Parts: sequence; C-alpha cells; structure tokens
Amino acid sequence: MKKVLIIFTTFIALFTLAACHDDSMDANKMGSKIEKKYLEKNSYGIWEDKDNSSVQYSVNDKDKIVGIEFNYKQGYKSVSSKAAMANYRSKTADDLKWIKDDLYYSKSKKQYYRISENIDSDGKVSHASIFFNH
Repeated sequence: MKKVLIIFTTFIALFTLAACHDDSMDANKMGSKIEKKYLEKNSYGIWEDKDNSSVQYSVNDKDKIVGIEFNYKQGYKSVSSKAAMANYRSKTADDLKWIKDDLYYSKSKKQYYRISENIDSDGKVSHASIFFNH
C-alpha cells in the first residue's frame, strides 16, 4: 500500500510541475521567431525583454533572432562567468560548450556561436553578445 501511495504522490508532483511550466522559458532563443508577447521595442527600435530590459534582441527581416545582448551593468551588477554561461545556454542550447577564443558549439543544434564578453576588473562579465558563427 505504501508503494502505491508513493507512486501516486510522485505522479501528482510531476503532473503539477509540468502544469507550472512557463512558456517564456522556451521563448526567444537564437534562431527562433520572436515571441512579441514577452518583448517590447524600446525608443531606439530594439527588442527588449519585458521583464529584463538588460536583454536585447536583434532580428532579421523574417523576425528570427540572430543576436542577443546581455548588458549586466544596466542592472548595476556584473555576473560571474558561471551565471553568464547559464544565460547563454538559456538562449541557445543546454549543451553549449566552449571551443576556443569566443567560439562555442551546440551538438544538439549543430550550430556554432560567437560569444563576445566584456570582463570588468573583478573578473566578472559586464556585457555579452551572442551571434551565429557563419
């Protein structure tokens, strides 16, 4: 009886987590069509995240994202390399790996990316840009 209760409780917990999934987490990744419900254009015509204006998107004429900029200093606090990498992966692919210099690769997407970082005097990332490597 305990095993049935544990399995049932686990099933309910997993179902609840699946129902709480936020669509915005999967939206606005490199190469995808922009999800305008999560973005707004600033006064310069640049797409920005509604919740975090320090993230800006460049799009092509088909509204597909071809570049993303993270301006960490806009929030007045630079971030660690580890935190920055988590942001890059959230906008590219979970398996993003550093190759050399500013070149990164995602095996699952079969795509190379260029990530340019500005590092402040504390060794933290203050600004970063992601672009496709063509």
